[in-house]
Amino acid sequence: MRDGKEEKIEAKFIVPGDIVLVKGGENIPCDLVIFKANELKVNNASLTGESEDILIDPDLPPVENIFETKNVAFFGTSCTAGEGVGVCFKTGDATVIGQIANLASSASASETPLSMEIHRFIVTISTYAVSLGVTFFIFGLIYEYDLITNMIFMIGIIVANVPEGLIATVTVSLALTAQRMA
Repeated sequence: MRDGKEEKIEAKFIVPGDIVLVKGGENIPCDLVIFKANELKVNNASLTGESEDILIDPDLPPVENIFETKNVAFFGTSCTAGEGVGVCFKTGDATVIGQIANLASSASASETPLSMEIHRFIVTISTYAVSLGVTFFIFGLIYEYDLITNMIFMIGIIVANVPEGLIATVTVSLALTAQRMA
């Protein structure tokens, strides 16, 4: 409702202060403070994960935690039953779900201790495998083996060492981590 007239507009044109009418089956277009409701129920599963619908009661006093207030409907949720009238107080990125999206996109992915340890182990085992392969290659040259046979033997030693040690160490690392967490 704008200027005392009811008109249907797209959600992207709603601004704070607009009066919004919500009916069952519609999505909530912005964060609203409901001041008039007729058996209005809202499903907040997209925000809280709770599958039960919440009955909006505009007569209850507001609570400090906005998620526990019984007269607020949030953008991204759906009206499952009844109808109500509310005042828009937040739109777009300022809404609760917009703030959650901003936090999720700005979170930095730091390397976990387990991934750092696995990386360190891969470097160690690779160094060990390559040095062992080169050592056997040098022994092969000293004992005058065929160059191609010697190279294939060196590659075989390098390839054989890396996967065997890696699987065992990752398993042990995960087991130790699980034990520490327990």
